Amino acid sequence: MRKRGRAHRGKGDTAGHLCAGRGRALRWVMLPVYVVVVAVVAVAALMVAPPPAAQAGDFVFQGRGWGSGVGMSQWGAWGAAQDGKDYRWILDFYYPGTTLEALPEQDATVKVKISSEPWLSVTTITQDYRQVDLAPVVTPFTLVKKNSSGEHTEQIPVGAFFNVFPKDGKVYLNVAVGDAAVEKGPFDWIEARPTSREGRVKVELRTVGGWVTSGAREYWGAMRVVPSSQAGSLNLFNIVLMEQYLGSIGEVEYDWGQPGCRAYAPEAVKAQAVAARTYAVAELQSRDFIHDNQWDQAYLGYFTRGYCFETRFPGIPQAARDTAGLVLKYRGSYAVTYFSAHSGGYTTAWETGSYPYLVAKPDPYSLQSPPTWLDPWGPGYPWTYRISAEALSSRIRGMTDINGRSVNVGTVARIEIMARDTVDADSHVSRLRITGSNGSAVVGGHAFRRCFGYDEIRSTLILSVTGPPSLPPGEFYDLTMYGTEIKKVVLAGLMGGYPNELFKPEDSLTRWQFAKIAVNLWNFRFPDMPIAVVDVPGQPFWDVPAAPGVLGDESDWVAAAHKAGLMHGVTATSFKPYEPIRRDELATVMVRALGLGEAAAALPPGSLAFLDVPADSPHSQAAAYLKSLDVLRGYEEPVGSGRYNLRPAEPLKRMHAAAVLARALDVPK
Repeated sequence: MRKRGRAHRGKGDTAGHLCAGRGRALRWVMLPVYVVVVAVVAVAALMVAPPPAAQAGDFVFQGRGWGSGVGMSQWGAWGAAQDGKDYRWILDFYYPGTTLEALPEQDATVKVKISSEPWLSVTTITQDYRQVDLAPVVTPFTLVKKNSSGEHTEQIPVGAFFNVFPKDGKVYLNVAVGDAAVEKGPFDWIEARPTSREGRVKVELRTVGGWVTSGAREYWGAMRVVPSSQAGSLNLFNIVLMEQYLGSIGEVEYDWGQPGCRAYAPEAVKAQAVAARTYAVAELQSRDFIHDNQWDQAYLGYFTRGYCFETRFPGIPQAARDTAGLVLKYRGSYAVTYFSAHSGGYTTAWETGSYPYLVAKPDPYSLQSPPTWLDPWGPGYPWTYRISAEALSSRIRGMTDINGRSVNVGTVARIEIMARDTVDADSHVSRLRITGSNGSAVVGGHAFRRCFGYDEIRSTLILSVTGPPSLPPGEFYDLTMYGTEIKKVVLAGLMGGYPNELFKPEDSLTRWQFAKIAVNLWNFRFPDMPIAVVDVPGQPFWDVPAAPGVLGDESDWVAAAHKAGLMHGVTATSFKPYEPIRRDELATVMVRALGLGEAAAALPPGSLAFLDVPADSPHSQAAAYLKSLDVLRGYEEPVGSGRYNLRPAEPLKRMHAAAVLARALDVPK
């Protein structure tokens, strides 16, 4: 079954059901999976596959994760549990600095506002009802009716039921007396209270659109019906013991709590139980109730959609019992235990930074989870979102920028990632610059995401944004020098840019990136004898990752360059693909890619062009030959001395590589 995780607004999320024969109807969204075939050309970001090309006028966002990324990543917790970590370790990792303590009140209760279908998105459900039917289950309940004269009670036996409906801003009852229905009311509110802890209340709900089609539900604890602020409607609340409430929390993959299922992860479910308990207690310190949906955390009740939740997925109530009364505290106060479906491999701090235990840091277990046998999205939960410039402009119009001003930049032309939570390029986006026909604005990452559906831009871990081109080919917004040379090599197909028409001229070139350049340089000079780039089935070196089925990943370029004899490993088994390429090695690789090996070898032995590339260096003759062709120039030190250094160990910047390659393109064959 192909299922997807839910994305809450920074609080609870779930993913999908995975054991055969146990389906559930959460708000799954089937999105297209984009398969990218890389042709040739650009040395760009270090990723297995580059961003898909945008359609004319489209913006393409690529990222990882699902949900806010704040606090605990549920898939990360699952991965940690699968690796043998217990719930205490998981909680300590995601809420560092907190302590696990017992609630002082053992019979604490929770007041929960009930939704029509809490397992669905809040955009499709309601908490306003035209009628609520209540009936006792297992034991009778006491019906409490509150009006201007006080509270009045009567016993409702098992087998009886009554209707509750709104009229004139009050609560009324229809009670069966013989064959007739007798109207009672008005009341300020009514409450059904089971006479024993084993008793439950059966509930059926009618909204403005009709009866809720998922059928009757049953809840532990009392059910209170009150007039809604929406005229002609009612609201329903469940007042339930904390531990009974936790037994019906639907915030993890249900299979994680199902013994015998391959996905069974009891320690992850225990961690979720503690987080859910702490979250409820902390929130109820400052408000009267919490919601049963994604506004807070999904609470489904004892019986829902035709089955008993607690008996079908016994690991979930068992996790509540195994962690009974345990909560997380920070310096004496209850921690705010936000959680989301998937951090994307990096947690993010809360927007205000007011919770020191909600931090931005690498989350390796999320990056490794879920395995593809469990969820087709695979490790890291990668996602892609496309939107036209016109639609994007409409979505962000009127949002608030980082200075509190309303955004109106006109038709959006560019979106740049300005800042992340940390210096790590894999961390969440904290600032974006939006440029349009009327100007530009800098906005926060979370605020930007809120302009879209949470199933669209699934997290703020946005790796890249590719927009429609606004500059001529080969030109970039971030160039201050070498513009002519860069344009020349880009148009020749030797190098390429990054999203948002950036070249990143100050970035260093790595060894695998130069392997790609070398292959493209050979193919540019010798189109009749091209080096084939194929999807290799395995790793050409142990440290070069392979992605079978993806043409154009690091392994394909390294294998092509190595097989053609253009570039070799640092040892027979190691390539060190992500280390910067040395400038002296670059000379040797370029001589081979230019087809000038014999000419360079014909130089007199001991030819020396650069003082810091000695005659006994394996790269000396190649460097000297390229110096004689004015391809490599080096640094005259001191100026006017006629003595040159290459600075071979100094990382080669992309703009300097472009300058060297531009001169190489003028070398005759």
